[in-house]
Amino acid sequence: MKKINFYLLGLFLLLIAACNSDDNGNETTAPPKGEFTQGVFVLNEGGFMHGNASISFIAQSGEIQNNIFSTVNNRPLGDVANSISFHGEFAFIVVNNSNTVEVVNRYTFESVATIAGNLSNPRYIEANQGKAYISNWGDGNDSEDDFIAVVDLNSFQITSTISVPQGPEKLAIHNNKLYIAQRGDYAYGNSISVMDLSSNTIVQSIEVADVPNGMEIDNGHLYVLSSGKAAWTGNESLGAMQKINLANHQTVDEFSFPLGVHPEYLQIEQGNIYYIIGNDIYKTTTTNMQATDVPFISTTTDGLGILYGFNVVNGWIYVCDAVDYVNNGQLFVYSLTGNLDSHFPIGGVIPNGVYFNY
Repeated sequence: MKKINFYLLGLFLLLIAACNSDDNGNETTAPPKGEFTQGVFVLNEGGFMHGNASISFIAQSGEIQNNIFSTVNNRPLGDVANSISFHGEFAFIVVNNSNTVEVVNRYTFESVATIAGNLSNPRYIEANQGKAYISNWGDGNDSEDDFIAVVDLNSFQITSTISVPQGPEKLAIHNNKLYIAQRGDYAYGNSISVMDLSSNTIVQSIEVADVPNGMEIDNGHLYVLSSGKAAWTGNESLGAMQKINLANHQTVDEFSFPLGVHPEYLQIEQGNIYYIIGNDIYKTTTTNMQATDVPFISTTTDGLGILYGFNVVNGWIYVCDAVDYVNNGQLFVYSLTGNLDSHFPIGGVIPNGVYFNY
């Protein structure tokens, strides 16, 4: 097992400690105050129906604090934490099987509100201009009950719901439009829905490959990674990566993966596109997208068991290891050169994502 390298994690956090900006790049007059102002959140999904979802925090000193939501608020987070999104001083934590979104101050982690009541199998949340949008699967076997919930961020109340095609998953906002990856819940979607946020109506559907599971906006383009249908479905299909011009929604570059190869976890950092096949990390560039047979990083040689979460943020690569889905997970941190720099035991079950707080 690799030695935990607290020094290197502390170093990279110190490099961004002077960054006093919000998520939109606007300068602030003073740094925020709170115990969690500089560091990394690790979202631990927890076991289905076990109610043991949690969040760990790794400070710039290298100190790990586990169960921070429960510690600060004296109550459990809930059942199956799916994702986190930041907006201003808020962190939104989507708790899938509890059908809630917990809103906390991202620097103190004190509870601000709980969004509940009209959610059904929520997945992801994005906020924009005083509103938040939550993707909901509903019953995963029902193609007619999927929707986007619209939340007023002044009251944290759901003000409306908009029906969308089956399986709305990841969300992205650009130029007053909400892009919705229609993964297909227990079906197999192959489109990106475009919602006009002025009218809250779907205005276009962009066809992509089967099962779009990754979506990122970078430099005026929407990048979509689709895994394709797996062999066990009996109707296996090709995975693909597509680059879509957001000015006209036309595909300007794309490639398919060989049959039997099903990529996941799209991330973009410094002009490079990173993704996962199996337990290995691959990369290409935004200017010349192409598949490769050679992994950039083979995580299995570092002792990783089950790759379950993957993020590339602020010049570092984070890989979550679910271990055996029962015992506490692990976090591996790589540099952009591909070297393993840090390895952390995480005091939570099934870590599925890393979120950088600054």
